[in-house]
Amino acid sequence: MPTQLHKLNKQSNSPESHPMITRSKDGTRRERKRLKTFAAQLKSVAREPSTFHQAYTDPSWVKAMEEEYNALLHKKTVNLVPFHPSMKIMGSPWVSKMKDKSDGSIEGFKARLLAKGYTQKEGSL
Repeated sequence: MPTQLHKLNKQSNSPESHPMITRSKDGTRRERKRLKTFAAQLKSVAREPSTFHQAYTDPSWVKAMEEEYNALLHKKTVNLVPFHPSMKIMGSPWVSKMKDKSDGSIEGFKARLLAKGYTQKEGSL
């Protein structure tokens, strides 16, 4: 009796004898959406400039920066004043982001001008 039970256990652990049909046995696979999304993110990161000088050499990014700057002036978010030596300049980096459509093609270029508000001190201009 123990010999027969041992044979049954050996047979049931074998991958070929298992009754379940898996995707690898069936030959069908599901599309890996998460992997494709990650790959698309890597592509867009590689295409986005990391410095102002990289962005300024590409006409598409220059246009996006001009649109952002004009929108800031039109909405009166920023106010340009002549520089005076007593003024303290606050840095303002450009952040560039490429917008993609769901099929992976480029929808547009977005540029944002950020103010380093954390450098300001209370009571100072």
